[in-house]
Amino acid sequence: MNTILKIHSDLGAQGWHLLDMPAEHPARACGLYQRGQARAWLVRSGGSFKLEPVVGEAAEDTAAGARNEIVVFGGASVLDASRVFETRGGMLGWTGNRWPEFPELDVRTETSLGGSALFGARYARYVKGRLAVEADLAVAPTHGLETEGELCVEGRCYGPGMDERRGPRVRIPVPAGLQIEPFRGRNLTAWHYGGGLAYDITGGDVRPFVVFGAGGVSYSGADGASTDFVLRFGAGLKILFGRVGARVDVVDHLVTEHFLSGHAEHDIHATAGFLVRF
Repeated sequence: MNTILKIHSDLGAQGWHLLDMPAEHPARACGLYQRGQARAWLVRSGGSFKLEPVVGEAAEDTAAGARNEIVVFGGASVLDASRVFETRGGMLGWTGNRWPEFPELDVRTETSLGGSALFGARYARYVKGRLAVEADLAVAPTHGLETEGELCVEGRCYGPGMDERRGPRVRIPVPAGLQIEPFRGRNLTAWHYGGGLAYDITGGDVRPFVVFGAGGVSYSGADGASTDFVLRFGAGLKILFGRVGARVDVVDHLVTEHFLSGHAEHDIHATAGFLVRF
C-alpha cells in the first residue's frame, strides 16, 4: 500500500491525476490517471508499476472535466409547406344562376413557404457518460413566401405560365377569407429554439451521435404567422481535436401543426459548426 501511495504522489508531481476506477479495466490495473487530454492505466508488471496509455479513445468528458460544449453553426433549413384554396362560382358581376348560359369560373390559389439559410448556437452539458443535455437557438431569415393563382373559364386557364391571349382577360377579386397580399413575394424569418438529449454512440476523437428533443418555431413577417410546437430527431458526427472540433448535424424538425398548411410539416436542418469543449 505504501508503494502505491508513493507512486500516486510521484505521478501527482508530474501532473497526473487519479480518476475514479471505471467498471471496465484491464487486469493488473491499479488506477486510471489523467494529464491534460491523455489517459493512462497504472499497471502492475512483475514487481514494478508502469503507465500504459489508453489506446483508441480520447479522454471521456465526464472524467476529464470537459463536461460542456458550445457550438456555433450554419447551414440550411429545408422546408416545403403549402396551402391551396379553390372556389367555383358564376360569372363575376352576376349573382346566382340568373343567366345560366354564362360559364362558371374556377379559381385556384396556392401559397407556399420554401427553405432558408440557417444560423445559430448550441450549448451542451454532459450529465452522465456519453449522454448530454442540449439547448439551442437558431434563426432562418430567408424563408420565401409566395402566392400564385389560376383562373379557369370552361377549361381555359389563365395564370402564371398561361398565355392570356387565348381568351379575354378577366379580373377577379380575392376569394373571401383568403388574404393574398400579405403573403405575396416576401421573406419570413423563423426563430427556432428548444432542447433535448444527445448520446455519443462511441468515444474517441470521431463520435457519431443521435439526438432527440422538442422545442418551438416562431415565424415573423406575415399575417397569420404563429408559434408552433416542434419534435426533433436526427443524428450527426463530431470530430475532436483536443478541446476544439467540428460538428455536423442532420435533424428533422417535425412541426406538428404548421401555421400555413395546418398539417404536420418536416423542416430538415442540415448544419455544420465549430465546437469548443471546457
